[in-house]
Amino acid sequence: MSSELTTPRGVRTVRRLALPAVLAIIGVMLFGFMAPAQADDVSQIANGLRSSKLYVSTDVPNALSPSDQEAVRAALNNAKDVDIRVVVTKSTQNGVTQRQLVQMLRSVQQRVGKGEVYLAVTADDKMTGIAKSGVLSGTELNQIISQASGSDIKTRVITFVQLADKKAKDKASASATNGLVVLGVLVLIVAGGAGLFLVARKKKRDRQAQQMAELKASVEEDVTRLGEDISGLDLAITDPKLPAEAREDYTRALDSYDSAKTATERAQRPEDMTLVTKALEEGRYSMMAVRARLAGEPVPERRAPCFFNPQHGPSVQDVSWAPMGGMPRSVPACAADAARIMRGESPDSRLVEVGGHRRPYWDAGPAYGPYAGGYYSGYGGGDMLSGLLIGTAIGSMFGGGWGGGGFGGGWGGNDSGGGGIDFGGDSGDAGGGWDFGGGDFGGGGDFGGGGDF
Repeated sequence: MSSELTTPRGVRTVRRLALPAVLAIIGVMLFGFMAPAQADDVSQIANGLRSSKLYVSTDVPNALSPSDQEAVRAALNNAKDVDIRVVVTKSTQNGVTQRQLVQMLRSVQQRVGKGEVYLAVTADDKMTGIAKSGVLSGTELNQIISQASGSDIKTRVITFVQLADKKAKDKASASATNGLVVLGVLVLIVAGGAGLFLVARKKKRDRQAQQMAELKASVEEDVTRLGEDISGLDLAITDPKLPAEAREDYTRALDSYDSAKTATERAQRPEDMTLVTKALEEGRYSMMAVRARLAGEPVPERRAPCFFNPQHGPSVQDVSWAPMGGMPRSVPACAADAARIMRGESPDSRLVEVGGHRRPYWDAGPAYGPYAGGYYSGYGGGDMLSGLLIGTAIGSMFGGGWGGGGFGGGWGGNDSGGGGIDFGGDSGDAGGGWDFGGGDFGGGGDFGGGGDF
């Protein structure tokens, strides 16, 4: 009888089950521990760095002991001037390259959304990083990585954190100092500019006030002269023997004198003198008309005032005349000045006060533009004066059409008086400052943008 038949049935069953189990155990022992562990992906790392500034990949759990991890986290949390996030990952012997680490840090930073410096440290103690613009440049990052070399991972990371924090603090202080210096310079410039502006404005106002005072004094002379000439007529407006036309002209002359006097008293700007001289021209013609009527002569043609001196009254003819250094032009003149010009003599010019000196009104500067404009407003105004005064001190004011307000502006003369991340390329400003000798680590390793690595 065979042993199969003599062996109890239960024993045979145990033997049949035991063999596969043993084979399974042996298979696990031989091949199970050789299967590659699933690497952490970018999302897992980013989630870890949101709550802690240190992330140790699950595929290198022994790269830092628990006590070392606590020491590193303490250093990271104690950094006051820069926010640093650190990833400890697999060894370069597994084919990890600098490019892959930088790409991984970029992707992690984008997901975390905070942090200013991201540092990758491999299990075999290699480092690279990226930094936010304005915090650390690529050169500064490389220098700090080099200065933190030569020790274990814990010591290197802590040294890096301390050096980076100091560098960030120094840069912030320097930037603040530079900002204060720039601010101080700007304050001085603004203060100086404001001071110069105020001084220039005061000088301009003083100059304009002086010019206005001189102009007003000259106009008052014209008004006074008209009043004296009207009084010289020695007429009684109520005299019944006075012809009605002469009475009307005499009344107009008196009214014009009163208007000129009132306008002079109210004048605040050179432009206001236009009303004064316009009234003076009206009064001068009315007075001449009175004289003609009293003498039984025809009332003279109403012509523009004598150019050389409007106090002379209406002109009687045009004569050729040239200012000093200028071209000849035809100007209206009274009989006396016309005779002087024809004899080769100088006309009896209207002299006005300018800076303590007497000079012809047409050479007295832009303040006398409205003064001249009022006298000639009924005779072509600026169109006439632009030809008469070309080459004189106020001639440039009459280049266009003339109007009562056309003399404003400039009459006082010319015044004297958090950014993005700075990654660069593979390294450069991205940090990429590997602290070991040349070369790449070749291919290999899967640091995909969002996948495993």
